[in-house]
Amino acid sequence: MNNDTIERLSKLFVRFPGIGERQAKRFAYFILAQQMSYVQALATALVSARSSAHTCTKCLRIFETGISNQPGLCEICSDESRDHSTIVVVEKGQDIEVFARTEYHGLFFVLGSLIPIIQKNIIEGTHVAYLQTRITQEKDTLKEIILAFPLTPNGEHTDQAVREIISPTLPENIAITSLGRGLSTGAELEYADPASLSASLKKRE
Repeated sequence: MNNDTIERLSKLFVRFPGIGERQAKRFAYFILAQQMSYVQALATALVSARSSAHTCTKCLRIFETGISNQPGLCEICSDESRDHSTIVVVEKGQDIEVFARTEYHGLFFVLGSLIPIIQKNIIEGTHVAYLQTRITQEKDTLKEIILAFPLTPNGEHTDQAVREIISPTLPENIAITSLGRGLSTGAELEYADPASLSASLKKRE
């Protein structure tokens, strides 16, 4: 097999979250070993999924076209029965899925990424500026912003940084809270069990 082919595929796979060069090459060899029908089906599924995916203009999570009753909004943001007085701010869209198995029935916002401790520009690479805009737009209905980041050094740093950014312009009627210690230190929200996450919500401060 041509090494250039392996390298081209590996460079695509290594961009996946948590995938290193060795794992990327394993994916490349796996694809090249499959029947053409499988590869074509995979390519078709990827193109179809990406074509139907859009970013919610309100919470910035990715959602599938056709499952919302309001253009541009995901099914959560367009749901009038939800509690529009609370917003849970998470690192990534996958974290929202965990909250669906809890008693929380408010809204969400996807920050996009955590803010590394060593990063000098704390706004770069995140949607925190858009979060400030959304707070301003919804200040009459908002009562609480819940910061829900992993209990890791970068997660705790992100919590502190977001507080420092939005606090100066935050109306007095809107509180900022963080998840309590229902989760284990170092835990990622994406893998949290509903009971632990529910406990963290109840213990927020």
